[in-house]
Amino acid sequence: MDEIITQLQASIEDEVLSKSERRSLKAIISERPLDQHQLNFLRSKIYEIANERVTPENYAFIIEWIKNANSALMIPSVGSLESSDVYFSPGDACRTAIIQQINNAIREIKVCVFTISDDLISQALITAHKKGVVVQIVTDNDKLLDEGSDIEELAGEGIAVKIDDTPYHMHHKFMVADERALITGSYNWTRSAAKYNHENILLTRESGVVRAYLKQFGQLWKEMQPFA
Repeated sequence: MDEIITQLQASIEDEVLSKSERRSLKAIISERPLDQHQLNFLRSKIYEIANERVTPENYAFIIEWIKNANSALMIPSVGSLESSDVYFSPGDACRTAIIQQINNAIREIKVCVFTISDDLISQALITAHKKGVVVQIVTDNDKLLDEGSDIEELAGEGIAVKIDDTPYHMHHKFMVADERALITGSYNWTRSAAKYNHENILLTRESGVVRAYLKQFGQLWKEMQPFA
């Protein structure tokens, strides 16, 4: 761990995280695979190091450095590239899986859901956005004024939101993180879904399935109207 942290600190001092430095980090991690707790610690350390070095002049570099440093930590285990998992509610399993994928995202998060009113999920999206992850949300206009809806808050934080303003419903419930992890299923992103409802989500990294959902998101993003 100390060797990785030393490399991270060295790479930010000259404000260049070169390809060779990234390869070196990946090599170290490949030789001594890290568990989830260690990876989470290193991700926190990346933001701590960046916060110590950031200035108005180097802000753009720091954001890029954070993305590249996190990317260097992503060493998939054997068989993980096409793996799938399922989760069920009531209970916290579905919500936790969604938040974990949001927290793990490095570059982008594409969300396409009927409604969002779970404050824990919304806060995770806001945090990701503030870290420099590009967050896009497509949702249904009929749910915007529901009690507890977080869409206005998310848009107010600067997150790009588009809505279905047709007489029909945009009823999808899926998210793609970094073009590699897909979450989909019946689970509504609401507090009641976690507490009371019998719901499910599928988390998959099967590349063909992920690409199909990305294509659908792209089509909807073109068709839907910006949230004002």
